[in-house]
Amino acid sequence: MTAIFEEESTTVPVKNGQSITIEPGNPWPSAYRGSKYSLVSDDDFEDTVLKWEHRDLNIFTEPPSGLRRALVLLGKSGGRGSIRVTADNEVLTKIPAKDYEHVDQAPVDSGWVPVYVGKLQTPIDFEEVETDPTPPTQSSIKVWQGFTFNNGERWAVGHDGKLVWKWRDYRFESAFNHPELVAEYQKYRGTAGRLYITENAHVWVNLPRQDIRSEQKETVRRAITQWKQKAEEADDTASLRLVNRRLVATSQQDDPSTGHFPIHIGHLGNFDGGKIPRPVVDDESYYQAVCEYETVWE
Repeated sequence: MTAIFEEESTTVPVKNGQSITIEPGNPWPSAYRGSKYSLVSDDDFEDTVLKWEHRDLNIFTEPPSGLRRALVLLGKSGGRGSIRVTADNEVLTKIPAKDYEHVDQAPVDSGWVPVYVGKLQTPIDFEEVETDPTPPTQSSIKVWQGFTFNNGERWAVGHDGKLVWKWRDYRFESAFNHPELVAEYQKYRGTAGRLYITENAHVWVNLPRQDIRSEQKETVRRAITQWKQKAEEADDTASLRLVNRRLVATSQQDDPSTGHFPIHIGHLGNFDGGKIPRPVVDDESYYQAVCEYETVWE
């Protein structure tokens, strides 16, 4: 099923406890983040397709309706190129400053300007990869079977227990408190580390074997065993391959037996009243840094 995209406004927290409403086509006044996809041309398809990619792995689907047109109107050549989708389903992209109509409103008027495009109304369907699975019940976990790279906003739980969004040397806290989400993370992983929040509000973490809290080791072992058994019985090669790739990538020896399992700890709706973390950019130099490059997927 083709995902539905709408050009509608969104509200973004900014400095000093304020929030602003921005319209589609406005410069994006926050951290440039989210799941990474790209609209591309491919020899196997007659029309432009949406691609998820990690190294030699490529999975394609139909673009959300109306998205390519919106990108063309914003100055994206042919309506193709990289996009991000936040945990609140906001679609972001970068437009070359020379092609961007509202560059005078942006904090930086050169390079690649982050721009708000609109919102997804329904999930993107990649068919063979489950990006909006049934979440685990409360006080339970599953192996994350969706994309294990370039998927979700990359947050971190710090040593101080705060939820922060980090990129390069920048560190921005959420505008809201998330004690229940942080507590759920700490319930399974005893050290500071990353968690990922997808556009469908699922939360998954990298779980190193040595960091699993002793009282949860059996719960984790059981979740892994159940996932592997079901995936093999269903011949779910996509899930098996994506999890294995994550294990290899997180192993210092490129050995899946020593890697970190991607563990699905729940849905944002189950924590803190469903609050979606929203980073507040409090360092203006960030905008200069984020405009310096764009990821171009061919």
